[in-house]
Amino acid sequence: MTTSRLIMITFLVVLTTTSSGVIGEGNDVVYSADAGPVLPNVTYYISFMSSDYNMWICRMNARSTDPRTCPHQPVMFTRPTITPTPVMFILPSSTPDSTVIRESTKLSIKFANPSQCGESGVWRVANGEVVLNGVESREDSLFSIHMTDSYYKFTIGESVYPDVYATSISLSNDRYGKDRLIAKQPSGEMEVLFYQNYPPEY
Repeated sequence: MTTSRLIMITFLVVLTTTSSGVIGEGNDVVYSADAGPVLPNVTYYISFMSSDYNMWICRMNARSTDPRTCPHQPVMFTRPTITPTPVMFILPSSTPDSTVIRESTKLSIKFANPSQCGESGVWRVANGEVVLNGVESREDSLFSIHMTDSYYKFTIGESVYPDVYATSISLSNDRYGKDRLIAKQPSGEMEVLFYQNYPPEY
């Protein structure tokens, strides 16, 4: 077999593998822990890994024990003393497939419940931390969901760190079991699952 023909076969194998999603960025449908596809504009509760850890995203002030204290932000609360706050995933109008949430698709994350602090409820990264004064579809308020080994993670794009393709959202490891959501380099990963009901139904 000639060298040129071998190179061509190798190229075709790589191209086929890449287009099938084995190599490169996938756009598979995101699924909830309830085994259904995650849908836009539908409410979901976010847990750290599985619900067995009893760590849930809540809308509150991370530095206060009073849930009425402003400003609010997304907090991963261990054994929460308040009901976790559901979110909705909102796709930009330009998204080709707006019927389901897919991996790598840019989307806005918004708390479903109205704010008592006057915030928009839309997640946004500011100074390396997730806050709630974002604007739907604006670059600094657009996240993506990616599959890890067994869970999902959020990333924020190059609008926050221009020299980096994507930064994973991680936890601040604060005291008292209330962790802020941060986006800093180098970053860890906050692995999560999505549930339609709280407490989860099994």
